[in-house]
Amino acid sequence: MLITAADITAALREIGVRDDHTIFVHAGLQGSGRVEGTRSRDKLATITGGLTAAVAEGTLILPTFTYSHCWGESYDRDVTPSTVGQLSEHFRRLPGVRRTADPIFSTAVLGPVDADFEEPLFTVGDSDCFGPRSIFGQLAARRGTVVFYDVGFAFCTFVHHVEQGLGVTYRYPKSFGGTVRDGADKRQTSTTFFVRHLDQAADPHFGPLEVALGAAGALRRTKIPGGPTLLAVDTTLIVDVIHREVTANPDFLIPRGHAAAVMA
Repeated sequence: MLITAADITAALREIGVRDDHTIFVHAGLQGSGRVEGTRSRDKLATITGGLTAAVAEGTLILPTFTYSHCWGESYDRDVTPSTVGQLSEHFRRLPGVRRTADPIFSTAVLGPVDADFEEPLFTVGDSDCFGPRSIFGQLAARRGTVVFYDVGFAFCTFVHHVEQGLGVTYRYPKSFGGTVRDGADKRQTSTTFFVRHLDQAADPHFGPLEVALGAAGALRRTKIPGGPTLLAVDTTLIVDVIHREVTANPDFLIPRGHAAAVMA
């Protein structure tokens, strides 16, 4: 049997997503071969339909990251394609979906955001990718949920927002300048990105965090028969567990924080 939009909505209900929730969805399509639709765009429409219905009175956010200013490229909110998958590129073009102005970590948003986030998210100007008025700050303020649709927890970009708030020493704020275009409006902007120190072997290492979240009962998982696995975790629990673990081990989120365990 084919996987319908209703099946996807039901799976999200099973892992705790409700009508009025705010969810940030990282998605892969490896397990979506049986999703209803004869063409690729039809299958994408089925998936976005299932996601949208699950938060009909809430807010659905998908990453449309471009990293434009990191590569010295301009960012056009309407034209620059998402680099993080077909689903996000399809979603950002749907009626009613708004794309944020961040030239590095843009997102596509369907549904309301808090009034004090409207301008920093959607008005072209200087920005801070992981700061308190970023899309990740909004997700935290709304006590939202991160959903992983057939991808692993390693894709949890929200973690970097928490790292910046904690001021971890293996990352630092770096400014990237460039052009942002929004329709006829074209401006030079500066964007702060909390980047890792390249000389400190500071690659993200989220496996221990996933284990800690699982031990705390924070991970909710289900699988659609013959289809994708879905995982959900509330941002409040991500923040709480990271604060606890990083207090005990400042390098908890990078490999060197677990070097002794690996050697053993």
